[in-house]
Amino acid sequence: MKYSFKIGSVWKIPIELHFTFLLLILAVFVLSLPNMNFYPFSIIVFLFIFVFFHELAHSVVAKRYGIQVRKIVLYPIGGVSEIEEISDKPSQEWRMAVAGPLTSLGIGFTLLAASVIIWPDLFSVLLSFPYATGIFLFDLAILNIMLGIFNLVPAFPMDGGRVFRALLAERIKYSDATRYAVTLGRILGVLMVVAGFIFYDYFLLIIVGMFVYIGASEEGEQTIISTKLADVRVKDVIQSDVGFVNPEQNLTDVLEVMFKKRYHDALVEKDGVFEGIVTWDELMKVDAEQRSLMKIKQMPLKKIYVYDYESILEANKIIIKEKINMVPVVKKENPNKVIGVLTSETIVDAYNKARNK
Repeated sequence: MKYSFKIGSVWKIPIELHFTFLLLILAVFVLSLPNMNFYPFSIIVFLFIFVFFHELAHSVVAKRYGIQVRKIVLYPIGGVSEIEEISDKPSQEWRMAVAGPLTSLGIGFTLLAASVIIWPDLFSVLLSFPYATGIFLFDLAILNIMLGIFNLVPAFPMDGGRVFRALLAERIKYSDATRYAVTLGRILGVLMVVAGFIFYDYFLLIIVGMFVYIGASEEGEQTIISTKLADVRVKDVIQSDVGFVNPEQNLTDVLEVMFKKRYHDALVEKDGVFEGIVTWDELMKVDAEQRSLMKIKQMPLKKIYVYDYESILEANKIIIKEKINMVPVVKKENPNKVIGVLTSETIVDAYNKARNK
């Protein structure tokens, strides 16, 4: 995702921080300097940790169902777990979605119980609904509870929208269920913006409402497009004009074939049998003056391919995972014979067509 950077990883899941979160922490720190009151800054830092636990819960459930998680990106008002694919089982999707809010609520009520045990007088404070009490555990408890409740709202892009979509998808088409969740998200976003203008003390609702509206629209569009692309088979968009090289050719010859065919990678074939792909990155590791002396058979090859009946989304996963520009296409009955290639450009074209329909 743009404008985010990696800060670590957990269970091989990269954790990234969006630059807006860093700006928020920095802004709160600077505003705390004049009166040396670092209480809000401490709250923000700990809330960041709890948002991480919220998103990690989504990822743990996803991995339990065998779904890969690309990374977790943390934002000031929440986070995003980038999951490799949407589960085709609604029962799995709603369980993944609800895991985050339930984690936030569990943390919130645990901290609340601890606060009340330590300070019994907090019962009276709880009834007054203050913005902040100055009691660290209690304020963190309330923020986590609010985070959990907000994310349970049944509208995109909140987790509750995914739960709502999954429950609807058990009864109606997935794309229709997505549209209903998106519509609710847009309505909620507009209402929050209007409320922010009417009630000046809650002007932050304008920002949050805009985020909700845009987030609902973008996620809905991406989901609907992905649903359409899932029906496009590799054989429908295959390129049959394939440029092969053989293991005895030198790297200079291979580069000429790649430039001629406009591929970033080259397919290696010997006596009509597919042996693998030599990638552009591997070729560039070899010094220019050595390329005419070195043969393809001395290079590392990737023996990867997709079947012609598979979805282009499956092919795209391989392209992304292997960091290649194209993937060979074969028939299941003869995986050693390449019948064509599917390139990343072809997938982009298919995506744009689906988007414009």
